[in-house]
Amino acid sequence: MNSLTVRMARWSAGHPWRAIAGWFLFVMLCLGAGIAVGGNAATTEDFRIGEAGRAEAMAAGGGMQQRPVERVLITARGGGALDGAAAGAAAKDAAERLRGLPEVASVGSPVRSRDGTALRVDVTMNGPELDGRKHVEPLLAQVERVRAAHPGVRVEETGSPSISKGVEKLRGEDLSRTEMIALPVTLVTLLAVFGSVALAVVPLLLALSSIAAAVGLSMLASHAFPDAGVGTNVILLIGMAVGVDYTLFYLKREREERARSGGRLDPRAVVELAAATSGRAVVLSGLAVAVSSATLYLADDVIFSSIATGAVVVTLVAVASSLTVLPALLAKLGERAERRRARKERRAAEGAGGRAPPAAGGAAGGSPRCCCGRPPGVPPSRWRSACSSCSRSPRRCSGSN
Repeated sequence: MNSLTVRMARWSAGHPWRAIAGWFLFVMLCLGAGIAVGGNAATTEDFRIGEAGRAEAMAAGGGMQQRPVERVLITARGGGALDGAAAGAAAKDAAERLRGLPEVASVGSPVRSRDGTALRVDVTMNGPELDGRKHVEPLLAQVERVRAAHPGVRVEETGSPSISKGVEKLRGEDLSRTEMIALPVTLVTLLAVFGSVALAVVPLLLALSSIAAAVGLSMLASHAFPDAGVGTNVILLIGMAVGVDYTLFYLKREREERARSGGRLDPRAVVELAAATSGRAVVLSGLAVAVSSATLYLADDVIFSSIATGAVVVTLVAVASSLTVLPALLAKLGERAERRRARKERRAAEGAGGRAPPAAGGAAGGSPRCCCGRPPGVPPSRWRSACSSCSRSPRRCSGSN
């Protein structure tokens, strides 16, 4: 067993604290570099795809590009007939307030509906259509003031910029709610499966650290593949999935090998055995996910490119965490389990022989003892039953002390 995954696992298990510190340093560097450089959000030009995109570019070159437009709608409270004077006053106030904003290019004249139940004021904003949501907040604030100044009518604002702003806010709230639900549910599930807080926290810790590193790397990658606003969502969803999944691959295999060895192998050897099988499976699975996600680049669409970038980056980071820091964590957990098992054996020895076994090498004065720890003074016939239930081969159990 001398493959790359085994060599990496061997080094990490042999130098666990270096591997753990190196991983968290890598995460901080990725996140710090991404924050320092900043992300590159997609612009209107990035969404111009195919013949429609070329036509839009030609229109923009001739000064006929589509501008972001907001509409102020004035209706009667509770429906029904609209008070013309009150509606006119509200429309005039809104036009005056909005016309003075630097984000506004022009304000149209009020337009009354055919049935006379509504009055509309069109507001054209400066800049490209996609940038309207970034500058719509001052317009919403002014319309709020108009609403407070004219309580006799209902004043609302709508349009592509304000709708995009609202959708973005709702998406952020949904993501926060998802995090609040997904993390506790995942933790409870892992606790039910493993029955150990340490083993349950390891998959979550690696998944969250992989997500943090991937967010920073995706901000750097956005300068080559502009972010359409969906990259972080994809990183969160896929990062939790593959981060926990790949850790469980490794963790389950390590537990199987530890149980099969019956304590004959030290934790580092057990980790190497797990790396030879599950480590290879994690690498192949991660590469398959990354390659299949990368095919979205072929669509030549900025939204699909953002999805592909987020999926590829977080998957590769999750694979890297499984090959580097995970063996180190498993080696430390294995040492802890070995110490716990040794304490149980000492308690069993005390219960069988009425006294604790010597700390190392045999009884006082150099008397040999069983490999299972038969203390001096315990009859072999009495200790042989304990040896027969142990996976180690009994030695010197028939000797006298």
